Amino acid sequence: MSAPLSGLRIVEFGNLVAAPYCGMLLADLGAEVIKIEPLGGDLAREIGPFYGEESAFFIAVNRGKKGVAIDAKAPLASTVLRRLCLGADVVLNNLRRGAMERMGLGYRDLSDGGGHVVYASITAFGATGPDADRPGIDLVFQGESGMMSIAGDEGDPPHKTATTIADFVAGTNAALAIVAAIAGGGGRRGGEGRLVEVALRDSLIAVQAGWNAQFFASGNQPERTGTASPVTAPNQSFRTADGYFNVAVVSDRHFAETAKALDLFELGEDPRFGSNALRVENRQALTERLQTVFETRPTDHWIDVLSRAGIPVGRILDLPAVFADRQAQHNEMLVAVEHPRAGSINTQGSPLRVDGSPARSQLPAPFLGQHTREVLTELGITDDEIDDLVRAGEAVE
Repeated sequence: MSAPLSGLRIVEFGNLVAAPYCGMLLADLGAEVIKIEPLGGDLAREIGPFYGEESAFFIAVNRGKKGVAIDAKAPLASTVLRRLCLGADVVLNNLRRGAMERMGLGYRDLSDGGGHVVYASITAFGATGPDADRPGIDLVFQGESGMMSIAGDEGDPPHKTATTIADFVAGTNAALAIVAAIAGGGGRRGGEGRLVEVALRDSLIAVQAGWNAQFFASGNQPERTGTASPVTAPNQSFRTADGYFNVAVVSDRHFAETAKALDLFELGEDPRFGSNALRVENRQALTERLQTVFETRPTDHWIDVLSRAGIPVGRILDLPAVFADRQAQHNEMLVAVEHPRAGSINTQGSPLRVDGSPARSQLPAPFLGQHTREVLTELGITDDEIDDLVRAGEAVE
């Protein structure tokens, strides 16, 4: 069967993570994604580690795309890009506000030119409003979304997540909105233009729905609880004789089964722990009692005991262990790819599955300008014209 987005053409003006990740998700689902880069390339190409001269970071969020490197300010290049965008279903970007308009490729420019594109723009704080022109980056978004105010333990300095989570959440949101716009008649097939806008900071605010609900209900800033859940207990990390593991008890039945499995029948009879609300209120006493038990045996022992009781438990894995994990390998989250310059390398697979198979494009991430000639030729640009662009330093192939 054909991939769900087969036949969809997307032109991506992506830099670093958010739009490139969005474009990769859509490429994994079968869309043709043409990535437009300036002559110096996407800034992600400068981030290591490297396979020779190819950035592993860039490869991680750009598979499945055709790469075009061109100077958008050059007269012929400007004409080429406009023609390419007018013939696309989707134009995607996360450039600074006004950059696309300066190239003559804003939403109104393309709409007035007769294009029926879904125009997707990922911005820092929003396309309009008092902060529309502010530059932003993930650390800033984590700080200004409230995320850093709830991460870590009470009394600790501010914490952030290790990954640039705003980029990946916003990229996923944009992919969802693009598919929705296509389903609603946007793009060449539907014949309508649609404007899609996603803000990175908004994406982080929205993903904290549970914490936001606590604030809305109480009017108070939620307490920082480290690895513990603020709404169920015990639901957190515990130290064992040889490391740490996670235990998630989310119902009274689970708690009764946990007490039984651990031979801690007195916990089930303790009035302080008689309901989830009481266990949350008395979390510290409950945690201290369980901790004295868990630290007597190794992690594998407790994983076995609680798993047999039907309690959600799990190890805390480092990345070598993650990609050696049997289930992760079964789900094809470790993928070996052949890159034309980097050679045979590993990358992460797609979390999406369609008809029982992982959603994954067969194309590796492009090297800079790899498909410049191919894409321009399809637009009717002659080889001599392309040669002139390259000689003039206005395109890379």
